Amino acid sequence: MRFPFLAMPMALVLLAAAPASAQTSPPPDDPMQNVPIRFGPVGLSPSILVRDIGRDNNVFNESTDPKSDFVATISPKLDIYFRPGPLRLTYTTTSDYVYYQTYKSERGTNLGTSLRAELQLGAFHPFVSTGRGNTRERLNREIDVRARHHDTTYAGGLDVQLFEGVTASVGARHSQLAFESGAEFRGQDLETALNSTTDAIDAGGGVALTPLTTVRVTYTRERSRFVFTPDRNSVSYRVVPSVTFSPLAFLNGSAAFGYRHFTGHSPDVPDYSGFVSTVTLGSTVLGRYRLDGTVSRDLSYSYDETTPEYLETAFTAGLTWQIAGPVDLHVTAGRSRLHYRSPRVTAATDDDTARTYGFSFGYRLTEHLRAGLNGDWRGRASERSADRTYDNRRLYANLAWGI
Repeated sequence: MRFPFLAMPMALVLLAAAPASAQTSPPPDDPMQNVPIRFGPVGLSPSILVRDIGRDNNVFNESTDPKSDFVATISPKLDIYFRPGPLRLTYTTTSDYVYYQTYKSERGTNLGTSLRAELQLGAFHPFVSTGRGNTRERLNREIDVRARHHDTTYAGGLDVQLFEGVTASVGARHSQLAFESGAEFRGQDLETALNSTTDAIDAGGGVALTPLTTVRVTYTRERSRFVFTPDRNSVSYRVVPSVTFSPLAFLNGSAAFGYRHFTGHSPDVPDYSGFVSTVTLGSTVLGRYRLDGTVSRDLSYSYDETTPEYLETAFTAGLTWQIAGPVDLHVTAGRSRLHYRSPRVTAATDDDTARTYGFSFGYRLTEHLRAGLNGDWRGRASERSADRTYDNRRLYANLAWGI
């Protein structure tokens, strides 16, 4: 089997050879070195974000007769770092308190926690992690309803330094998605359609080509099992080469381009063999301009029983301009295409396209306090049905405090 897309990561490697002129010293390799509160081996990094203060002009993403409401969200967060000897513990807790003035049904609280433990034992670095979410945030770009769901993940593995600049890793993951009873969208019961578990095994290796560039290849095997709709069960594997650039490089971030083979349990869930990617890259130019871009392509399950899966291809691009002193401007644009795959749809009626444009004009009041005026334009066009389309334009304020 050949992978012609390997040429793209290798071409990007050449850009990593040039150091970034905007940075003069390496960043700390441990966030413990930059925490504002420290007690011996314990570090605390609190932050709070007051966001989305303004009017949501289409609360329910409706195609006709959109509903408007005043909204605001308060999001405190706390990171706790514990570094006794070779043990590294990181615990994060987040909360969202969401307020809607008129449509009280949309109010709610979103909670999330994560814990990761690592041991630094010479060349061996075993780790375990877990995360839990209890949220009413929309699950993805496809589902417009704010339905409460519980997300749980467990993971563990081992990273090994084989030689200088050469590493290997192996790990296992388990995740669960569970919607609460009664959650519906477009007449479909989300609990029945989407409640599932996924088990995965990862193995890979990496080579540091330069002090600024690392190349890896990862193999992943996944098995998804659905609680109420076993016909949706599937097995898939991925082979994904990737390249990672240090923050000191002119181009920094990571780019992964690979191959996925997906096999559904039922003929109503079409198989897939093809290209997948996850790219997050950025660069600072002339010390005042920051360019960022993301590209992703992968297969996902749909809530709709008639089209059990879709292939999503998405990209975003952003520019941050440090105008002068504490004043900055950020503009962004994005587009996402959801290509539905099912024997029941035709090529002319199977795509939804979502788009996003936005800006954020910010003023840094202190080193750790930023106020922002934001605007965004969001919408979706659909070849499947006119009632799946919507438009929303918002103007709102944010206030962020923390590292």
